[in-house]
Amino acid sequence: MRTLIFLTAVTVCWFMVKAKPTIKMLPKYGRVYWGDTVKLKCSVKPTGEWLYNDKPHTSSSQILILNAVSSKDSGNYQCKATEKSDIFRIDVLDYLPPAFLTVVSGHAVVNKNESSLLQLFSDEGLTNWICRILRNDQEHYLMIPEDIMAGKTMQFYATVEGETPEIVWCKKKGTENLNTIRSNSISLRSSDMEVLLEIPTEPAVLGEPLTLRCEVRGGAKIEAAEFFKDDVMLGPATDGSYEISVTDGSDGSYRCTASYRYIFIKPHGALKKNVPSDPQTLIIRARPRTAVITKDASALLCTCSDCPINSSFYWYHREPNAMDLTWRDEKTSRLIYDQPGKYACRAVWGDGASRPSKFQNIEVLPGGSPVIYLVVVLIITGLLLVAIALVCRIKRRGQSALQGDVPMRSVRRKKGAEDDDDTKDDAYQPLKGSDKDEYHTVQARPDDGADGGYEAVGGARTGDGDCAGVQGSGVLTRRDGRGLRMLAEVGRVSTDVHGFAGAVGSVDSFHC
Repeated sequence: MRTLIFLTAVTVCWFMVKAKPTIKMLPKYGRVYWGDTVKLKCSVKPTGEWLYNDKPHTSSSQILILNAVSSKDSGNYQCKATEKSDIFRIDVLDYLPPAFLTVVSGHAVVNKNESSLLQLFSDEGLTNWICRILRNDQEHYLMIPEDIMAGKTMQFYATVEGETPEIVWCKKKGTENLNTIRSNSISLRSSDMEVLLEIPTEPAVLGEPLTLRCEVRGGAKIEAAEFFKDDVMLGPATDGSYEISVTDGSDGSYRCTASYRYIFIKPHGALKKNVPSDPQTLIIRARPRTAVITKDASALLCTCSDCPINSSFYWYHREPNAMDLTWRDEKTSRLIYDQPGKYACRAVWGDGASRPSKFQNIEVLPGGSPVIYLVVVLIITGLLLVAIALVCRIKRRGQSALQGDVPMRSVRRKKGAEDDDDTKDDAYQPLKGSDKDEYHTVQARPDDGADGGYEAVGGARTGDGDCAGVQGSGVLTRRDGRGLRMLAEVGRVSTDVHGFAGAVGSVDSFHC
């Protein structure tokens, strides 16, 4: 019996060794896009070697990790034990999938067992979408409430447990293999170190600047930092960041050290010096199809020279001091911006999309764009011009009216001719007032000094108790110093206080 069991085990082992190994890809993407992280797993453990286009690959482990792939990673892959596996073909597209997945904080490295906030966009809507995470070579569904998947964008958390990259991506249900409709993938890492080196979540692109950041968990104040590439110091940085220009020789292992103190606990707390971070591998890739954003006085223009002609252009907006993005409804290459903040765009077509453009910062006041301000200024200027024109017109009319009046006749009437006034067309008619409205001439009686009396300046006295006959024009002056000028002008009617009224013809007399 023991002999039979032994022979069976030997036979099984022999078949396992002699059997042809197989390769499977993780995650099960379907199509492979630029920037995806791909794992190829050989069925035989340990693997003798990996072959890439019939040439030995540097890796000899059971799992071959291809970080942030590009078109240069396209080709034939095989793993070899006793025999070689069948060819596993990978064709990497030089663009991104149409759905857009991003890390809200921009950090690809988090503390172990902490969550990272992600945001997903899909112009077709997110109904029937699912998100997965590859952890320890096993795919797990991320639990996302259905009510937040009703629109075109949503935010969700992914907990990072391992130090090796954990890959997050989203896809639409019912689409498989080469017909899979999905988002780009994001690789997340965790670290137990107090100091973290942050690199962008997407691959570094040749010819573009790249900022490395040294951060301390808990929000400590960094007083000094140093950055290293392959254990060679690049330089110091007082603000905790270091910018490099990406070249072919920029790929490698990066780390940083930081000197810091927790000032929120104690303003002059103990200084921790030269605390190191975990190393991070920087992947350099050629530039894929990328959108470019330009700015003029009132609008932003999005272009993509390598994209299909029928591409639509999607816009993203990040408000000042905000971390998340807002999906704009406009699908045009030219966007009239109306809010301050940062803007980015990307071209989208069929099964793909361009790499997003760099952010363009817009500094305008909330609630209006330069176009609105220009319109407001023009409206105000127009109103001022209209007001000035109206004032000038009114003044011209007033001058014309004065020039068109008939000159007052200044015929001096002889004393005692009052009886003939009633027969003259241009004479003033006497006003019949009460005794309390009695007015007097300049040559008043000695007892006429009571308050309420008036004097006729420039007129002849007509008698006690009556208004003075005014020749031409006259000024009636109250003896208490307050005066009323009565302009006697042809064709006008003058009314004023105390019931004065007169129909003016030719001003030869004024009677009360």
